[in-house]
Amino acid sequence: MRHTADYLTFGQWRYLRTIGQLQPLSASADPEVLTLEPRLHKLLNFFLDHKDLVVSRDQILSGVWGEGLGSDESLTRAIAALRRALQDSRVEPTYIATLSKKGYCWLAPVAEVALPPHTELEDEQTTKAPLDLLSTQKAIEDWHSSKKNKLKRIRYIWFSSLVLLLFSLGFALLLSKMNEKATLPRYLQVTPLSALDGKEQTPLLSNDQSLLLFQHQLPGSSDWSWVAQQLPSMQSRHDELSYPLLSQPHWLNSEQIVFRAWKQKDCVFLRQTVKPQFEAATPLFSCHQFISAGQAMTADGLYWLDLDPATGQTQLWFWQQDQSQRLLMQFPANWRGVSHLIVKGKKAYAIAQTGYNSSSLLELDLVDADWRVITDFDFSANQLAWWSEHDLLVNKSARQLQVLSLRTGNSRLFGEMTFNLADTSVWQQSLLAVYPAEAVTDLRKLQWQEQNNQIITQPFAESNRSEYLMLAHQQEYFFVSDRSGLPQLWRSDGQTTEQISQFKTQLDIQQLIWFEGKILVLIDRQLLEFSPADGSLKAYIETGAGAERFVVCQDALYWTSHSQSGWVLKQLRQGQVNAVAKDVVNVQCGPDHSLLLQQFNSVNVKLWRQGQLTTLPVQINWRTTDASAWTTADTGLYWLSEQGSLLNYYDWQTQQQQQWPLPEPAQALVAGLNELFVQQFRTQDTDIVWLHPEPTE
Repeated sequence: MRHTADYLTFGQWRYLRTIGQLQPLSASADPEVLTLEPRLHKLLNFFLDHKDLVVSRDQILSGVWGEGLGSDESLTRAIAALRRALQDSRVEPTYIATLSKKGYCWLAPVAEVALPPHTELEDEQTTKAPLDLLSTQKAIEDWHSSKKNKLKRIRYIWFSSLVLLLFSLGFALLLSKMNEKATLPRYLQVTPLSALDGKEQTPLLSNDQSLLLFQHQLPGSSDWSWVAQQLPSMQSRHDELSYPLLSQPHWLNSEQIVFRAWKQKDCVFLRQTVKPQFEAATPLFSCHQFISAGQAMTADGLYWLDLDPATGQTQLWFWQQDQSQRLLMQFPANWRGVSHLIVKGKKAYAIAQTGYNSSSLLELDLVDADWRVITDFDFSANQLAWWSEHDLLVNKSARQLQVLSLRTGNSRLFGEMTFNLADTSVWQQSLLAVYPAEAVTDLRKLQWQEQNNQIITQPFAESNRSEYLMLAHQQEYFFVSDRSGLPQLWRSDGQTTEQISQFKTQLDIQQLIWFEGKILVLIDRQLLEFSPADGSLKAYIETGAGAERFVVCQDALYWTSHSQSGWVLKQLRQGQVNAVAKDVVNVQCGPDHSLLLQQFNSVNVKLWRQGQLTTLPVQINWRTTDASAWTTADTGLYWLSEQGSLLNYYDWQTQQQQQWPLPEPAQALVAGLNELFVQQFRTQDTDIVWLHPEPTE
């Protein structure tokens, strides 16, 4: 190997090969430098260029003296002289070994040392100065010293920058945490914006805040129509057309809106001029599923959520005003659906109803057509709006309005004045909303009136507050009512009614169950045992994550459970928990020790008996029908349809179906003690209101 570097080290020596200077590595402050005479200089360079190789005497003579010029005697003398200069030994060599009848071999490892680079800024005389070992060594030492100082300065700069960066990040995080923990504004001033008889919903302000657009339903009517109300004159204009269902509107431009409607039993998107006057709506394209809050308008076009009727999967579509439509993505089929779509930039957010009592916040990437779950909720979230650039408004069962941070997932609750709000949006920190969001409900008993051949309802549990979730057992009825302020458990024997719980906080009670002589309550998907003696709640069994709907059949407790791996039906019998069937989203008791099952991938109810499934001629879509909207009795199966206005019946014996209209729409059915009960909304007005924050001092 030929060395290209000028400055080498080997053994105890420094060596400048260009001029043949040697200096001991252990040199003192006044080092002694040995300059080899030209022949020894050339001989040493030859050995260094052929280190670790055996070279013959002829090769050395030819390489150092030239072809045919040297002699064996001159080579022997030169090698002896070089050994003396290197303080080497022929008997125990460190540098040059003699190999009998073969030649010589260089032994010591050789290291190259890079000389300090010259730059254009260096002094011209320095670059032209004669090179020697001392000046080279000094230059190297000076260069290394300069390099060390430079590295120290770089490290200092990097360290200072890192400290400053960490301090900045810590300060930013502290500010973020302070902002997240900061108390939300107190909303104490409520200003009504609409004063019409009936119900109003889905308010939308114009960009200049001169016009308020909303839906209106007259008392006694089931249809909705658009109303445009001028601000601040409060003069209103009513659209002549009405629809069974209307979605939230979106401004297409300063004069037109886009919305989804249910029209003649078809889902359709419409465009309508609302300023300066209402004009006839123009159909844009059809849809498969009505979703009230399932679309968002941007400068690029309209994004909307729809249902694939073949698979039941919710899909995200995109429509542009040139009439083109594109499917962007689809979501798991074992979710109930996706709704509450909002868009900002190239990101969209939506709520996935993963089960009856659970939901997830989704982030949708509109560029890559992909989605991810940001956070899971153990409740059914039913509002989604922007609070700020990185914060969202989320609502739990129309009660607890909260701000959710997209950065950390932490949430902050508003005060009581924001309870029971719907369709909430933010305008300069004021809240535009519908109040009240939850209508008052009553529990009523259904009775068949022979003389009129119709079903009528009789009062059972009514007050000026809501009554719901009834359980019948051994001539006693248990139900939930918030007539005393908070939701509490009540008991009735048909003559007297008494409160049996004293809950101190707002509880979202989702089911009442009687099992093995105990009252069980489902709260935030946790099954708890209620003790009437002291009013306490304690965990009953560990059902596992994702418990959804419970029922007691043939002395066994059944429930459906949802997780990332899918839906499963489980059973608790004699203290043992077993998996019964997959893909089951809801369960009811069937005839002759059977079960009735709903599966996520079918609208037909299945009868399950001893592991065998039979499809019944009954269709109940779990995506659009609430779990409490169907129940079973000894004689047959009952379910609600047409937004709760029709009661359907399937007879176990005759396998025939019947259908009756209800006097008032219902939202839940309860069968017990050979009677059938419904939960119905009480006629109640809703208003659109402003909530203004308390002025800061």
